[in-house]
Amino acid sequence: MGSMNTMSLIAETFVSLTEHEPPEKIAVSDIVAASGKNRKTFYYHFVDKNHLIAWIFRCDLGMLLRKRFDENLLVYEHDETGKDPLAQHPYYMFNKKGVRSLDQAGFFQTLADCFEARRSYYAKVLHDSGQNSLRDYLYRLYVPALKDDVRFILGNRHLREESVDFLAEFYTGAFLSYLIGQTVNPKKHDIMEGVGPFCNIVHSSLENEIKEQQLRRML
Repeated sequence: MGSMNTMSLIAETFVSLTEHEPPEKIAVSDIVAASGKNRKTFYYHFVDKNHLIAWIFRCDLGMLLRKRFDENLLVYEHDETGKDPLAQHPYYMFNKKGVRSLDQAGFFQTLADCFEARRSYYAKVLHDSGQNSLRDYLYRLYVPALKDDVRFILGNRHLREESVDFLAEFYTGAFLSYLIGQTVNPKKHDIMEGVGPFCNIVHSSLENEIKEQQLRRML
């Protein structure tokens, strides 16, 4: 069995186990026993259980992004070693619609659909907000991406680095908080219910705020 097949088997085994036990109660020993593998094989591919959870997310999202968008729009993490299993999958997109304008509505819809496709599983793993949890990983993953977007929208306009950080952290926290809240709420049948034409609100808001500050000669 190849490395990818082994990793997929371990991943699907973990997802299946979460149907009967909370993720935090599932140990690596439970995963390897149920998958028919051993601890050495698990740790050859994954640092720990949180790394496995992040890999499952990256595979799920990457598959949807590749299916829906041209490769030239997709964003990957830089991996000098070429050995990071997470970096093999796209996690974001960069869709220009103007000189200083971005249309990332497709990304946000795809991220929501990723959570929706395994709603029960993601609702469980996203309950954990501790260090190195999937919530924590998502925040660390997308803040740098939003920083790049802010810099693109700015163009040749100057903004203090502290303000770039603020905008990226604020809007990342906003969209993740919303999507995670919708995912874990059992009363919400559709994660993107009511979003409709506001799917690009993060980037349209960023553009408007930056433009407003420029008019006020703050930039």
